[in-house]
Amino acid sequence: MKEECENHEKCMKMIQAVLDGSASQEEIEHFKSNIDVCKPCFDGYQLEKSIKDCLQTKVEKKCCPQNTVDQLKAKIGIGLLLLAGFLIKLKVIQQIFLS
Repeated sequence: MKEECENHEKCMKMIQAVLDGSASQEEIEHFKSNIDVCKPCFDGYQLEKSIKDCLQTKVEKKCCPQNTVDQLKAKIGIGLLLLAGFLIKLKVIQQIFLS
């Protein structure tokens, strides 16, 4: 097993992509072949995976308070109404100038 990684920064980015699920199939295949022969990459993967697993178990998942959800929905609704009003005015102005 290699004791030094000549592409450590690139490998760490690839490890992050593998762990967060954004890696391409090519990156996954390269990762699988590299992890068996490169000790720094293996150690880096183990550390990053441990951190990710720890954070997932320690971070408490809470829902937003219903009041916050209701306020956001109301603000989105108002925003959509304002946008619709603007689009109607724009259409009227276009018709006036194009007629």
